Amino acid sequence: MQIKTIHEIQLTKDDDAAIGALLSRAFGQIGDDDFEGRSYYKQRHHLRVLGWEGDHLIGHIALNFRMVTLGDETLPIIGLAEVATHPDHGGKGVASALLEETIKLALDAQATFILLFGDHPIYTRRGFLPAQNELRYVGIEDGHINTVITQVTKHLKVMALRDQSWDDTAKLDLLGHIF
Repeated sequence: MQIKTIHEIQLTKDDDAAIGALLSRAFGQIGDDDFEGRSYYKQRHHLRVLGWEGDHLIGHIALNFRMVTLGDETLPIIGLAEVATHPDHGGKGVASALLEETIKLALDAQATFILLFGDHPIYTRRGFLPAQNELRYVGIEDGHINTVITQVTKHLKVMALRDQSWDDTAKLDLLGHIF
């Protein structure tokens, strides 16, 4: 497998179509919402980590670099979204290799934590810890901001990138949409 990173503004129409097809196939398998051919769920990202086998896209992770507020502290984080492996390549280490590359990129960035929303055991194996923070973010439906959502979710996972502890009792404001 060849791993490539592509900045969002450098995605070609072919890249976009390949990512959209992969996401629809991967997430359609587990009954999640259809991506309708889009290469993103609610909003575009900053960087993509892509796994290719020849001309076939077999894995994907989207990265969002942003500031969030945790309690009274503003922190730079990287949010992971749309971690996907083509169903024909599941269990072959595709997601593990992409996560490893993503963590290397994050360690070289200014971010203090990586955040994601997911339940797959691969995240725990890679060092992500569950967090039960009260979460605040902008809700987007049908291409429009419709509300500000405040909730606690059992799906939040956090990985520290520096010598800083995550306070899972503090309120977490994503300062935008969920990734």
